[in-house]
Amino acid sequence: MKNKLLIILLIFLTSCGYSPIYQNVKSNDLAINIVSSNGNAEMNDLIKNELDLYFNSESENKYDVSFNTNYEKRIISKDNSGTASSYQLFVETNFSVITKNKKDNFLFTERLNLENNPDTFAQKSYEDIIKRNFASSIREKLILKLSNYK
Repeated sequence: MKNKLLIILLIFLTSCGYSPIYQNVKSNDLAINIVSSNGNAEMNDLIKNELDLYFNSESENKYDVSFNTNYEKRIISKDNSGTASSYQLFVETNFSVITKNKKDNFLFTERLNLENNPDTFAQKSYEDIIKRNFASSIREKLILKLSNYK
């Protein structure tokens, strides 16, 4: 009985229609040239480092990219003593992409609500991890847009 149940379960799981989102994205066939960046220097550096992975000089898909980044740490609530108890990290990045025959703009935002940690070192370390994750997420969104760019 257990074997029959296992076989039926296996058949249903293999036929569920799952396919990865980025399956057809050929990210190694892009040449992203960063022309300029403005705004928050730390976020710009993180995004530049992420996009530098996608410079293939032999690719025919060449993109000149300029971007402007706005990073904010907004207080959401305070406790009775007036100390911030929760806040939101917010990043907005506006990309200007130029190819041979056209120019487009893309706007990507990321945000995350956090509770304040009394340990400032742990809080700063966690915020740095979140910033790196934001940069990675923004890179993935841009690569997905560029791979579908016609």
